[in-house]
Amino acid sequence: MKKDIEGLNGIYKTIAQLTSLEDSLILYRNFKGLTISFPTKLMASAYVKEYLKKEIAHGKSFSKEEIQQLAISFDYSERQIRRLLSAAKESEKTTKNPVHKMMGEKKNGK
Repeated sequence: MKKDIEGLNGIYKTIAQLTSLEDSLILYRNFKGLTISFPTKLMASAYVKEYLKKEIAHGKSFSKEEIQQLAISFDYSERQIRRLLSAAKESEKTTKNPVHKMMGEKKNGK
């Protein structure tokens, strides 16, 4: 099997070394000839925002240290986490207070 890996081209060889020859073959069959670009963030910002929204709904407030830890965990900057946290808080307010939501809709003429 080691011999089989040695004969692979560039990225397929790297994938086989990191995972397995079988995984490399699966990727080859499904994506050969394509250019693939992987996002730098593993977790989507929508997922992080939803996570924060759920935590807020359960009464959680985040200290500076917890924000730092979230930034490390999700591989986002602290500033990005604060922005997502702010958006999640605003979304939670709107969800909890339907009158506020309705007033906003009337202002916009909807």
